[in-house]
Amino acid sequence: MSIVAILLGIFAIGFIALLHELGHFFFAKRAGMKVLELSLGAGPKIFSFTKGETDYTIRLIPVLAFVKIEEEGPGSLKDASFLARFFMYIGGVTFNFLTAIIIFTLIGVFSGMVTDKVIVGKIIPDTPASVVLEKNDQILEFNGNKVQDIEGFIIKLNENGSQEISLKVLRDEKLQEVKITPLYDQENSKYYLGFNFGTEKMNIFSSFIYSFKVSIDYISETFKLIGNMLIGTASAKDNLVGVVGIVSLTSTFATNVADFMVFIAILSLGMAVINILPLPALDGGKIVLLLLEKIRGKKVNEKVEVYLTIASFALLILLMLYTTYNDIARIFGV
Repeated sequence: MSIVAILLGIFAIGFIALLHELGHFFFAKRAGMKVLELSLGAGPKIFSFTKGETDYTIRLIPVLAFVKIEEEGPGSLKDASFLARFFMYIGGVTFNFLTAIIIFTLIGVFSGMVTDKVIVGKIIPDTPASVVLEKNDQILEFNGNKVQDIEGFIIKLNENGSQEISLKVLRDEKLQEVKITPLYDQENSKYYLGFNFGTEKMNIFSSFIYSFKVSIDYISETFKLIGNMLIGTASAKDNLVGVVGIVSLTSTFATNVADFMVFIAILSLGMAVINILPLPALDGGKIVLLLLEKIRGKKVNEKVEVYLTIASFALLILLMLYTTYNDIARIFGV
């Protein structure tokens, strides 16, 4: 892992954290709350300047960010209305979600995204695909049946086994039929033809709609994975990644600008999911407490809220230590 990849990984995490806090900052300002500080990083100050009532700072630890809002009196968080507090709490998640959609949309327009269309991308040499398929072929039919999407194509491929397949492809705006026999990958227990799925360029409207769908699907699958880890049907060790793991992954995505932007978009969605979890130390937990306040007609006991927050902070710290150990063990093959 190169120094450049490490720096890019740190930049990506810090950038996403700052965007999250900018969401809180934006809605707090809109509601007339007094924002005392917006900081990129935590720990000792490296640089700061003041504009209006707010200190804008850069601090030593670059993978964190925070917003400090007045706690008592006029312009304080406590003094704000229910809706103002709700939008302030949800603001970080909203900005992370919108960031991912914007990035995916731009990628779809300028470099293309993998969509439901089965398009041939990079072809692996000395495989069945290298003999009969060409880059940018679109596979329309599989043994006479219409190909609906990539997932359906993969299912059909594995159900077919090692038998010869008839594919109808669209190549240079002309339909062609090719015959191809899959190979079996013993290591991954699946059949393959020997190509990566290619991308499709879209107009900005189509790209936006598809980006929204991709983001929702990613969030949905992440919540399913969290649920499976909680009930023990998925391994936390294999699926949880911490800061060290994210930085180590950067080298995989740092080969070109589009891949790195996809990496940032995925990180942004990941931060949105984490922060919407119903733990009092996170935005989701604060929203739950706020909704309880609205239902009960009075605020949750401050001592209870403090105890819950401390407990959830302790849980998050333990989780951070666990993922960090996991990341290091994974890197060094322990």
